Amino acid sequence: MKRIEIENRDELSLTRAEDDEIAGLLSAAFGQNGDDDFGGRSFYKQRHHLRVLGRSDGRLIGHIAICFRVINVAGTLVPVTGLAEVATHPDHGGQGIAGQLLKHTIALLRQTQAAFVLLFGDHPVYARNGFRAVTNTLRYTKIEDSRTESVVSAPTRYLQVLPLTDQAWDDQADVDLLGHLF
Repeated sequence: MKRIEIENRDELSLTRAEDDEIAGLLSAAFGQNGDDDFGGRSFYKQRHHLRVLGRSDGRLIGHIAICFRVINVAGTLVPVTGLAEVATHPDHGGQGIAGQLLKHTIALLRQTQAAFVLLFGDHPVYARNGFRAVTNTLRYTKIEDSRTESVVSAPTRYLQVLPLTDQAWDDQADVDLLGHLF
């Protein structure tokens, strides 16, 4: 496993150079094989609250974005953190970078008010770090090409949930994200 330096950066403190560096990493990680390269942005749908950055020899090789919000689960407001843009530079894939960043991020989030961590994805690293897939019906604001399109209500296929407290996740509940996907 490759050891990395990990730092937390709040969104407002990112410099233009750091923002460009993150955009380059996301393009390298997600722009392969015709996937979305985020249009040169350092975020997919919307800016976040906090970034977890992984560096090796000063070079950015890993990233996780964190969004903190409340969601509505079966009529109850629940504080959650959403993870987005979990990325490792392709030159460093398979070296445990994402796992290290996830462990760091989860430890950080256990100290917050959030009851759960949510993310959308199906990579095995998520299950190895305690996440489990759920199929709740979600309501969210659909954003495409930097425009609000509609409000969608549909079952999810890629939602992963990790409890941060003893509160149980209700797999049958309708979930309103009260905004866009993470």
